[in-house]
Amino acid sequence: MEKTPPFSILMREGPKKRPVKTVKMAVIPDIHTTTIMKEIVREHQLRPIVLRFDLDKPRSDFEKKGLDAHYLMHDLTWDMLQTLKEQYRILEEIDYEIAELEYLLLPIEQDLDILEVMLKIKAPSVLPFDEHDDGAEININIGEFFKGAIYHNQRIQDLHDEVSEAYRWFNAHFEMIYEKESWIDEQLWDDIQQIYSNYLEAQVDIVSLDRDQEEFKEALSQVIELQDRYNDYGQVLFASFNALQARSEECYRRTEIVNKGLDELNKNLK
Repeated sequence: MEKTPPFSILMREGPKKRPVKTVKMAVIPDIHTTTIMKEIVREHQLRPIVLRFDLDKPRSDFEKKGLDAHYLMHDLTWDMLQTLKEQYRILEEIDYEIAELEYLLLPIEQDLDILEVMLKIKAPSVLPFDEHDDGAEININIGEFFKGAIYHNQRIQDLHDEVSEAYRWFNAHFEMIYEKESWIDEQLWDDIQQIYSNYLEAQVDIVSLDRDQEEFKEALSQVIELQDRYNDYGQVLFASFNALQARSEECYRRTEIVNKGLDELNKNLK
């Protein structure tokens, strides 16, 4: 009878959460002007970007660079939102697989307890029987038992590949967060800061830019909250997989010993 091969993987501990850095913007002075401003709405999947401009002023290079940074922040945050949602969905699928494999392992472990007692590998005291179970007849289909163990082993190996792929993205993402504190480079905040520092020369209305930046930060904080939930979920899920794998490996080891014991029993009966 074919033996189930042992299966092993060593997962690294997930990164601990580190608070995302808060960038402080310059204090905006109270500006009184009779200049007619044109409001321009730039539709974006994350949120509409609404800014006012004094079109009588020229667009300076520092302003173009700063506004490009503002728009790019929206692009990067929207992309990260979609990626985090997808990675969270993958964790949910893995969670379901872990629960199913835990359930499938129970009858295998119960049959192992009985077979180990029958083969005198373990004492009868390991079985949850009492005086009311004396004379009870127990039937185990050996072929189905090994078939179930092999099936479970294959499912664990398949799940290992999924968990490894999910963990690679998880680990790489939070290593990046630890190093950079955000998917938004610090330089982009600095580029926007140049508009605040030179607001008198800027075509964009600095009050509208400040409002729009604050609304963007609210959207950004919601994505960061999702990132934190994903981090917590991943930590728990990878630990659950490690526990399932350790339990399964012990089960496969016991199955190999039982298989050898059955072979010896068959030889003695011939």
